[in-house]
Amino acid sequence: MSSGILLRRHVAAWAVLSGILWALAWPGIGGVAPLALIAWLPLLHAEVLHDRRTKGRGRAFVPYVLLTVLTWNAATSWWFFGVSEPLTTRLVSGLSPMLVNSVLMLVPWWIKRVVRKWSGDQWSMVALVVAWTAFEHIHHQWDLKWPWFTMGNVFGAMPALVQWYEWTGVLGGSLWIWSVVLWVHARIIHPAPATALPIRGRWPVLAALVLVPVGTSLLLFFTHTEKGTRVEVVIVQPNIDPYGQKFHEDPMVQLDTMLALAERAITPRTRLVVMPETALQEEATLDLRSAQPVLHGLWENDLGSSASVARLRAFQQRHPDAALMTGMSSAHLFHNGEELPVTARGIEGTGLWYEAYNAALFLPTDGSLHHYHKSKLVAGVEMMPFEAILGKLSALSVDLGGVSGSLGTQQERSVLHDPASGIALVPAICYESVFGEHVGAHVVNGGNLIAIITNDGWWGDSPGPVQHLTFASLRAIEQRRCIARSANTGISCWVDQRGVVHDATDWWTATAFHADLAMNEELTLYARTGDLIGHSALVALAMVLGWSVVRAARSRYRQTHC
Repeated sequence: MSSGILLRRHVAAWAVLSGILWALAWPGIGGVAPLALIAWLPLLHAEVLHDRRTKGRGRAFVPYVLLTVLTWNAATSWWFFGVSEPLTTRLVSGLSPMLVNSVLMLVPWWIKRVVRKWSGDQWSMVALVVAWTAFEHIHHQWDLKWPWFTMGNVFGAMPALVQWYEWTGVLGGSLWIWSVVLWVHARIIHPAPATALPIRGRWPVLAALVLVPVGTSLLLFFTHTEKGTRVEVVIVQPNIDPYGQKFHEDPMVQLDTMLALAERAITPRTRLVVMPETALQEEATLDLRSAQPVLHGLWENDLGSSASVARLRAFQQRHPDAALMTGMSSAHLFHNGEELPVTARGIEGTGLWYEAYNAALFLPTDGSLHHYHKSKLVAGVEMMPFEAILGKLSALSVDLGGVSGSLGTQQERSVLHDPASGIALVPAICYESVFGEHVGAHVVNGGNLIAIITNDGWWGDSPGPVQHLTFASLRAIEQRRCIARSANTGISCWVDQRGVVHDATDWWTATAFHADLAMNEELTLYARTGDLIGHSALVALAMVLGWSVVRAARSRYRQTHC
């Protein structure tokens, strides 16, 4: 065996080690979050070995990066394959996000290599940080959004370590990780002669990089007091099997089951009842025998006439001081002349069009009805990416929610108000709880309490729902808002303003419980500024790339004219 082949294997082994460390750090897998502070070090060491082996001949390092990120993604998102669907669907739903996300993660490292060639090692490290941070920001925004693996999310199960997310959001955690990793790499593992510090001077700086953020966080954690008037909330977990029951049994029986659970937990002090995503499944149908279509079911054109709403109002008559929020699968019928969105669907043989939603229904105590449409949709499950450009390809979407095709959304970041209790509820339907800036936009519009409604039963008792739960802790810290989390099959709970989870339910258990949550009116710095780090990273990346292009052009000019 030649030494060259052996060294390539060494490089590959170091690259895989980085992926393993990320998996060991990630919630629901290894759960040792502090490992994130060293997880990139083996890959950076692999890069040094690779460059020594190739002697600056410019051979590609990106395939080794692929080993790292594919190991990370596969080890932490294998639960995608757990859906009880045909094999083809399982492969598509499992492999697509895993492979696409891995490929996208290569881009910042490719930019690093390009900038290194043009501007040298130090600028390449700057390029890596700003490119990765810009990538994480973009990955919260576009149609292929999948911010599940934003590095700052790794601390979701250890909220005491990142209380300063109220200033920075999760991208602050990503920058913290990069600052520690790059300092250790450049000053301890592979110090350049021009920047090397005496051995005694290295460890105090490293200790400060780690301990100052942790110490600040612990101080905030132990001195924080819940802000706002408290309100009692009942959280319902009906435990309805999403495969065998949810979309196949009588939706009215299911609703009666949920209301019966709520009845057991409700008290005279209860001011809000929260039920999970797609709790209401009454089919929206049309009677076309008259001149004008007669609507039955969960049509948003006339929700008040649905049987589901009638049952909810009967419940409210027994408990007139309690508002209700529940998930629903609803639709809107377009009248002739209305502008049709790209997500509109035709009703065969009628010339009529409608739009379907994964939505929340809110019934305040004043008798009115309000609804909210989930606006951060899962690519390939609830929407066809770039449908406005690619056309009507939404039929290719995977059916994992009782509907197929692309769902409708809304631009307004609504807050659901109950004037009698002072509740100003931020609705977050399932996947939306991953998006800090999105939740913050609702809070800025007046939200003082967050309700996360979800149906994580698709993935069974796997790391997926556990990871999803940890994001609630991060949203609570960023906004300093209490959270009521209602999950169909678990895990339901409430989260305080420090991100601590309380009263977490067991999986596959039908239950309901009440909790006192504080309604905070104050805005955090992160709520006011939004994802300032991400926006700044985009600007910084443009500047670094521009500077590198200028340097490369100057170098080529000198080579050809001198």
